[in-house]
Amino acid sequence: MLSDYLNYSKASVSVAVRGLLADGYVIKDRYGSIELTEEGRKIAKKIYARHVLLEEFLRRIGVSSETANHDACRMEHTISEESYKKIQELVRKMKEENPLNEEMKLTN
Repeated sequence: MLSDYLNYSKASVSVAVRGLLADGYVIKDRYGSIELTEEGRKIAKKIYARHVLLEEFLRRIGVSSETANHDACRMEHTISEESYKKIQELVRKMKEENPLNEEMKLTN
């Protein structure tokens, strides 16, 4: 069941799915199976790309993998396009300057 897989309550998943259906991002067949629409796939890919970049950025500045993943999950939905583009640019520069992907040494 989707709620078990996502570790959310059935009620929360039901509300979220209804919203996605109403917005045209998923379709639901008569058996209850849910599938992304083309628009839903585009948005999912965009959010996943944001997640990957944000998680990489956080790991590069020394955040643990678990925390980076958790924080990226939250940030990917709320970050502005301007901030995302600047982090994207910064990560690109970090990769150029540090091709071995070493963690930055930051002081408190």
